[in-house]
Amino acid sequence: MAFGLPQKAVRSVKYTMRKREQQQRKEQQRKEQQEQQQTQDVDSSNSSSNDNSSSDSDSGTDFDMKPIRSMQDQEQLQQLTTETKTETKIQQQQQEQETAKAEHMTTARTATASAALTEEQQQQQQRKMSSMEPSMDDALAIGTQMTRKFAERCHCLIDKLQNSRLYIILTRTTQPAHLIAICILSFVLLTVGPDLTTTTTTSTTTHSSQPTATTSTTQARNVDAGAAVVSSSTLPTLAYLGAFATHFGSQIWMTFVSGLSLYFSLPRHTFGQCQQILFPKYFALNAMLSITMLIIYVKYFLSGWTTAAGVQLGTLTVTAAIEVVVRLYLAPPMLRLMHEKYRIEGAIGSGQEVGSLVQGDLVECPHYQRIHKAFRRIHMTIAIGNMIVLLATCLQLYFLALKIRIS
Repeated sequence: MAFGLPQKAVRSVKYTMRKREQQQRKEQQRKEQQEQQQTQDVDSSNSSSNDNSSSDSDSGTDFDMKPIRSMQDQEQLQQLTTETKTETKIQQQQQEQETAKAEHMTTARTATASAALTEEQQQQQQRKMSSMEPSMDDALAIGTQMTRKFAERCHCLIDKLQNSRLYIILTRTTQPAHLIAICILSFVLLTVGPDLTTTTTTSTTTHSSQPTATTSTTQARNVDAGAAVVSSSTLPTLAYLGAFATHFGSQIWMTFVSGLSLYFSLPRHTFGQCQQILFPKYFALNAMLSITMLIIYVKYFLSGWTTAAGVQLGTLTVTAAIEVVVRLYLAPPMLRLMHEKYRIEGAIGSGQEVGSLVQGDLVECPHYQRIHKAFRRIHMTIAIGNMIVLLATCLQLYFLALKIRIS
């Protein structure tokens, strides 16, 4: 292959080019010969005319025949020139036809060759696609493709929701954080309120001043029945322990493993880009888990108002409240300030340091310093709230350890 053409096509083109050159050489030689003949004939006619003029013959017939011969010679020369011109034109037309045929053949050959190549490429692509497609035996590949398709559909649905008019109205014309907070608070109160009132009434009836013997025995039986029901309800226990384990594990990982290892291993801007994805999801997940634990504890495990029960209920309430407030009111402005801060730092080429903060010339920039201070203030508030939630979770772990016995 040369320049994308097959070898046969290249040979045919070379052969036609050689023929064309040979024909051109022959034509040039013929033209030169004809010109020489014309010059010789002209010279001979001139010499004959000179001889006739210098001769002293008196015969009129000889004087008349010589110019006639010169005229005949000129006519023959003109006929020869016209014939040569017509022959050259015919040869040029034949050459043009041959070249057009050769070009047509080469284009046809190249088209067939390119079609064959495209067919081969398509077959190779089909083979690759067939090899990439998992077989029915490869369950892992099938599972990954199904999860990928499910994730793509979820992203499409989320994009449609974000581009909808209702979402734009809720996020750009009002303050959705207040609405979400009110909805969460009302949901928790509606689910937990009746159980709290029943526990308060039972505690007041049990602590009455003069109970009778029959009422005391019936209350004891009711307490035993309630204890049996609580002990037999394994599903709420599993849900509570699962939510607590997930909450506590995410706190330990995000606070002591992920944050510190990424901060001391990646450039500062890259670390911030990772944290801006993880922060909202982390606090949203922990808020949902805390609300779940609070509801399960009140509905299934709060039997009376004791000190331990009050401490557990208070820690769960504080944990859920802090995480909801951080997710709704503190994380969004912190991320906006971080974007603005990184934009200013990227303009001067800062932010690529690892494990430290180098402000450089931005120390003298008042706008950057205001943004930086506001960012640090909100970030410290979130960090303090995270540590308070971590202490409350450790307190919950202590109360669970008191009740759980590993045999």
